[in-house]
Amino acid sequence: MHRVRIAPLNRTIRWMAAAVLGAGLAGFSPPALAAAPSVTVSADQALRFGSFFTDTTGTRTVSATGSVTGSAIIPLTGTSPGPAQFTVTYDRGNNANTNYSLLIAVLVPGTASQVSGGVTGTIASFDTDLPGVNALLPGQTAQVTLTGCQRRICSRTFRVGGTLQVARTSGGAQLAIPVPIVVTLLAEL
Repeated sequence: MHRVRIAPLNRTIRWMAAAVLGAGLAGFSPPALAAAPSVTVSADQALRFGSFFTDTTGTRTVSATGSVTGSAIIPLTGTSPGPAQFTVTYDRGNNANTNYSLLIAVLVPGTASQVSGGVTGTIASFDTDLPGVNALLPGQTAQVTLTGCQRRICSRTFRVGGTLQVARTSGGAQLAIPVPIVVTLLAEL
């Protein structure tokens, strides 16, 4: 005769409940964690002063709106002048569909200059079409509120113009002066 051992009923129920619960949780994955918010800025277009001649010194201003003026220069045919264009992109890290605004700081770290041959070019003043900001002063932060953000990714394009001061002692040169822009997120409102 064989002896059959019967497990107590409550132990059997516990084992079955654990097996059913484990099988149910096997197909369940916890929700993904949101990414950390981030802000980036991309240079879409360089600030272009075009082609011109000056005898010794002169200035050429290209505004953020694209208007061009000059002093003691003679415009030449060639490359067309135009403002720099940047895009600031904010990724809030989640897909919450709520309206929000961004408070950002925009900084041009310093004057931009280049020396090529006997020509020196310096951009010491900048203007922009950012709302509420007329000028970007080198080394000083400008605070800007961007409104109307609704999705996870919010992007805004803005333009920067400037005044190029040129001094020529000899020859000519093609100047390509990069305009560095630093954007920092201060708050999501």
